[in-house]
Parts: sequence; structure tokens; C-alpha cells
Amino acid sequence: TTVKRVDTSTEHVKALTGSNWVAVCGGIGTTGDSNANQSNNDKMCNRARRSNLTPDERARQNRDRNREHARNTRLRKKAYVEELKATLSALVSQRDAAELEKRHTQQRELEQREVRFRVLEEFLKLRGRNEANAVRWAAILDEKFTLALPILSFREMVHSNDSSHRNTNALHEQVLTGVTEVMNDSNLCASFLQTLGKQGTSEITTLAYNCDRHNFFMDNCVAVLDWTATTHGASEQGIELIVKGHTRAKFCPASNKLISIVLSFDTGAILSQVNLINKVKENSEAEAAAAAARHAANEADALLDSLQMPHFEPPSAGLPGKINVIRSSSSA
Repeated sequence: TTVKRVDTSTEHVKALTGSNWVAVCGGIGTTGDSNANQSNNDKMCNRARRSNLTPDERARQNRDRNREHARNTRLRKKAYVEELKATLSALVSQRDAAELEKRHTQQRELEQREVRFRVLEEFLKLRGRNEANAVRWAAILDEKFTLALPILSFREMVHSNDSSHRNTNALHEQVLTGVTEVMNDSNLCASFLQTLGKQGTSEITTLAYNCDRHNFFMDNCVAVLDWTATTHGASEQGIELIVKGHTRAKFCPASNKLISIVLSFDTGAILSQVNLINKVKENSEAEAAAAAARHAANEADALLDSLQMPHFEPPSAGLPGKINVIRSSSSA
């Protein structure tokens, strides 16, 4: 048996709720009405036959006609109700299926959003701690991954003297390709941070990225994220380098790996902070040198005080000079 397809179109629903609902239901009972499809000749013949009928026969014919009309009316109403039920059931089923699909789509988008946020967060963490394991980089980066970032004058870049790796649309940006070049740039960034660190210590200066999910926005395969990066151990006086930036990433729709990233941040603000940290470091070194000199002088004075030094009294007139030895307090 074949299931009858229910018409749930807007035109069909409007017709069901309009005055032409009989035609929508298939015209059931319209052919059973004796006066519906008769020609003018048939009507005239019927009138002639009715004129020859007795009053009882005419009354019986009227009752039969009324009975047939009532039967057809009941059939039409029944068909109308059945059509309404079938249409309503189909519409409800379609609505439920659409809502279920919508919930599934939203759930998939939330899961995909969380996965991509974690991938982007992992990239920044690897860059901040200068991850040396290439496998961890390759796990989140596509084979043809590209990284675009501003060219910095205060630290070495991967392609410092090669203009072919600059963005043709933005000459102040440098484009890196592949895991190897990204790791090299991360290493150069870490080396620069060590120049800001405490002198004479083995403590490594790291860069920690703070990423908030509320600042992560995704549209299909493109996502943007605002972040704040802070150094740890950049200055003995507690002055740390703080960088606020923006990341625009493109993901692979199948694997959720990163295809490209554009890093944007204020290079002028970083340079101002670097100059401040270096100035504080120079002042600190000068104060340390002065303190060391004072300490050495105090030690020399203490050493002289601990020795027995002769004290000469000037000679009186006509008398020879006399020498007195003054003992230090430690030998008394």
C-alpha cells in the first residue's frame, strides 16, 4: 500500500480554511446531487415529469432528494475533517522535525566552537612557552598553515632581510609558512624575552596568554579572538610586559585544524614598555654598582680600624718629639 502524500503547502492550507474547501477535498458528493450537473434540457424534462406526479409522489421525491443532499453534505464534512487532521498532523511532524534538527545543529555548533577555541588557545600557549616538540604543533596546524604578524624592529624576525615573505597587501606584515617557520619565530620571540629577564639567574622569561571564551566569535570557518599576554620574570622590580592583541583564524571544516592566523597588536606600546624595562634595569645595575662600591669602602675602613696605627705628637719647643701608640678597641 502506498501512503498518500499530504499537501502542506501554504496555498493548500489557505484553501482549506477558505470558502472553496469542497473543491480542495476532491469534490466528494458533488456528482450525487441530481441538480448539479444537469443540462437545461434535463431540467425542463424533470419539471415536465414533476407536473405529472401526484402530491404524494412529489413529496416522496423531495424527501429522497433532501436525503441524498444531506448524505453528500455529511460526506463532504467528513472528508474535510479528515483532510484537516492529515494536514495538521503533517505540519506538526514537520515542525517537530525542524525543531529537532535545529537543536542538533546548535549542539554541533557549540561543540565545534569549543573545539576550535581550544585549538586556538593551544596555539597561543605553544607560542608563549616556545614549545620545542614539533608533533604538538603539527597536531593543530594544517600542512599549508600560514601565520601573518607585524614586523618588529626591536627583535630579530625569521625573514628579516627577505621582502618576498611580506604581505603584498600590508608591507608591515611578515608571512610565515609551515610548522618549521612558526617554531623558528617562537624561538626568536623567546630569545628576545630572555634579554628582558633578570640578569645572573637561570629563570626563563615566559609569555602567558589569557583567552576568554566571551571574546571568541566564530562565523562558519572563520573565528576571531581578543587576548592579553603577560610576561613572567621580565624584571626584578616586578615590571612585566603586557601585550593586548587580536587574532583572526581560519579553520579546516573537516579536521578543525588551523589553516591561517593573522596576529595583530600594537607594536608601539610594546616598544615603550621594553624601553621602560631596560631603563629600570640600567638604573638598577647602577645602584647595585654604587652599593657594591660603598660596601667595599666600608670593609676597607673596618680593616684600617682594626690595625694598630702610630700616632705622632708634635714636638714641644726644645724637647724631642714623642710617639704614642694608640691601640684599637679590639685589642684593648
